[in-house]
Amino acid sequence: MEFSLRSMGIVGLDYCGSTLVSNVLSSLPGVLNVGESHWIIDRNLGCRECHNKPCPVFTRSMLDDLRAAELTEQSWWEIISSHSDADLIISTDKLPKHFDLFGVPDNLLFLYKDPKANIVSWCKRKFELPSEGAKIFIDDEVEIGINWWLEMTSKLLEWLERQDREISTISLEKFAKDPRGATLSLCGWLGIEYDPTSIDYWNRELHYIGGNHSVKRLQPSRHFYRRIAVDDRWKGHLSDISKEKIDNNEEIIRLLGRISNISSNRKSSFFRLP
Repeated sequence: MEFSLRSMGIVGLDYCGSTLVSNVLSSLPGVLNVGESHWIIDRNLGCRECHNKPCPVFTRSMLDDLRAAELTEQSWWEIISSHSDADLIISTDKLPKHFDLFGVPDNLLFLYKDPKANIVSWCKRKFELPSEGAKIFIDDEVEIGINWWLEMTSKLLEWLERQDREISTISLEKFAKDPRGATLSLCGWLGIEYDPTSIDYWNRELHYIGGNHSVKRLQPSRHFYRRIAVDDRWKGHLSDISKEKIDNNEEIIRLLGRISNISSNRKSSFFRLP
């Protein structure tokens, strides 16, 4: 059987914004967002939005086939293709170990955000927070967060630089500042039709695996409720000294330079696309 479904994998650190970007992309014609599909086998989970109800996309038949798959004989994406009429699959599995297991997607998008924001997002889940008010992370906590960012970013870049794929990069902040322009450019890179209503993805039926939250069940008090905006909440968690420490870290600066070089070296610079 021949499978024509193309695939794009979002590569990035935890809390990089992959749920947002993939939900926008999933609202485009012919696109299926599988989200963090490794949760199907790692956590025995199904659709995030349907929860315990039957899902019209991630059907019991699809999930059973994926869980029983011999991935040495066929790719994860081929199995999904046999259950879908989509033209393009978007995966937010993010880490090389998942893509090496499932099959490296045809296109790879490295999604990253301001290191300060990423480090704070990680620290908020690793260190105890006060019951009230914002926590200013101490130097030792920030240092641990910096080391996490450096280690993970280095591993992701080393893997990306070995891949013979179309590779592009985008920062979450640039996407959030101009989601329509960024999505239009991404459509040009992928060769798919642009739909301006995709930006208001919360108005559509969404189906995906994993993610940090459910769009349907998100409370109005949450920061990203029914909007796309730059997340600058990290500013309330870092001292001025910690901000400077991250901004001036020579290894962070070097890795950010490597990120910007990836797509240009592959002749696939995201923001130069028509």
